[in-house]
Amino acid sequence: AAVVLLLPLPSIVGAFGWGSPWGSLSSQQHATDELDSDSFDSFLKDHAVTAILFYAPWCFYSQQVLPSWDLAAQKLMLHDPPVHLAKVDAHRHSGIGDRFGINAFPTMKLFVDGAVFEYDSRQGRGWQQIVKWVNHHIDRDHILKSVEDVDHYLNDNDLNVVGLFAEVSNNSAFSHSARHFEDVMFAEARGPEISQKIAQHLERHATLLCETVYVGKSRNNTKANTLPREGMHCSNTPRNPQRPEWTDRFVADVHGTTVTVRRSDSSDGWEQNLQLKCCDDEAKMSSNEKHHITVPSIVMFMPHDERFAIFNGDVHDTHALDKWISARRTPMVMRLNEETAEKILGAGPEKTPALFLISREPQEQVEKELREAAKQLRGRVLICVSGLASQLEKRLAGIAGIEDESQPIVTLIETRSGTGQFHTARKFRIPAHGIRASAVVDFITDYEQGKLKPWMRSEPEPAPEEMFADGVGVLVGTTFADATQDEAEDVLVDFYAPWCGHCRKFEPQYKALARKLKHVKSLKIMKIDATRNEVEDVTIMGYPTVVLFPAGAKPKKQVVYHGSRQPEDMTKWFIMAA
Repeated sequence: AAVVLLLPLPSIVGAFGWGSPWGSLSSQQHATDELDSDSFDSFLKDHAVTAILFYAPWCFYSQQVLPSWDLAAQKLMLHDPPVHLAKVDAHRHSGIGDRFGINAFPTMKLFVDGAVFEYDSRQGRGWQQIVKWVNHHIDRDHILKSVEDVDHYLNDNDLNVVGLFAEVSNNSAFSHSARHFEDVMFAEARGPEISQKIAQHLERHATLLCETVYVGKSRNNTKANTLPREGMHCSNTPRNPQRPEWTDRFVADVHGTTVTVRRSDSSDGWEQNLQLKCCDDEAKMSSNEKHHITVPSIVMFMPHDERFAIFNGDVHDTHALDKWISARRTPMVMRLNEETAEKILGAGPEKTPALFLISREPQEQVEKELREAAKQLRGRVLICVSGLASQLEKRLAGIAGIEDESQPIVTLIETRSGTGQFHTARKFRIPAHGIRASAVVDFITDYEQGKLKPWMRSEPEPAPEEMFADGVGVLVGTTFADATQDEAEDVLVDFYAPWCGHCRKFEPQYKALARKLKHVKSLKIMKIDATRNEVEDVTIMGYPTVVLFPAGAKPKKQVVYHGSRQPEDMTKWFIMAA
């Protein structure tokens, strides 16, 4: 016979090793303060700005976010004054959870002088998103006060900008740029002595390629991990955040591409998710590879291309600094994927246009020329290579207006243009066949000087006898501008989509309107398939959209019709609007 045991949740959690006694797993592995019913209120009283993670030990998503919470706490301690992060097991201490309306795990809340802000988990649960969320509400700066702070700051983030200033006061240009980028972390040193010390440390860091190596937990006293390459050495000091009461000490021994980590203070293993900093061997670096950083300076670390750069502009010029950072936050040439698409669409405050090579098959020669051109175009354009296989790539092909997929296309697409749900970004094309790097540079220069005409998707122009076959004129992309900008005529245009049910219902009414106003010789009643034809300077918020271009001087104004679609009502509107 089957036996069914009904156990209270704490028993189940303990049975599966999810935390017994309650909270011990978190306290052994994670560095942020653990609060309970006795310490919660006093902690908030002592720290006017505090972020609290309300979690449950048995919750999978809580376990996922705890390491990110530790890293975010490490970064936010660099604020001046520091921002404190703590956590509370809101399942065990349900009274605290009830006070703050906790009905899901994990929940993050920021307490600022009595005000409470809740984190929207749809932003992601990485430490970068958590830090940005806090920064958004408190508007503070990351301040580096020691060389050790630099290592904490550079840990685990791909894109880092460091300002080194002799002045103790805030550099407003640097602070403004820090609020313009979601994916770049900023920190600064203020004062001549500390800035010079950190500059010397960064010189070494920029010369030696350092990486964070994840070791993880171990039940045994030693654990071996593989390094990215030979010729590296690893620090014995953990890179992950530590609590004062943790006694764990480690020794890292490197042979070839293997690092063997041993716990030296005990014969036991360890519970923390251990990380180590491992760098290339300094003795093998030639003198001409070393960098020299002066004060004041702004420097940037990135995981691609040259990996390190020193700003050569005016450190008080926000616009120049924004442009310099935008040029280095992505590789000079990217492959289209979810991550790079996000960077292109969020192209920074400069809204840099993107030049795409789109092809079903690899185009090695074309890509080679684009890479050569990229060296001269950095900061002026993003360059990206895309196929036609994934849904993301197919979506790009649709935006680019590609119908013949057998030939490669090189197209420049603006990331800043377009408003309205159905507005299309402006595009400019350059022939891909026989393309040269010099031609690409000239093409971008002509674009910047306003010498290029946008490429517009267009259906073939209808024959004269087909133009007014059903009483309503047919426009396409190539005929739209000339027809609607005729200064002597009122032009009424229906922007429709073939798949739109409202459009199909409106079609007989629109034809009836054309018959009703056929005697008005100065009026043209037209339609255009807005899904197959692109036009400039018209914002389409939905289908169908009816726009009147009244007779008059160019550029003609646009009057959008809002109202009943009955011919009688539209006639009254036209008489008033024309």
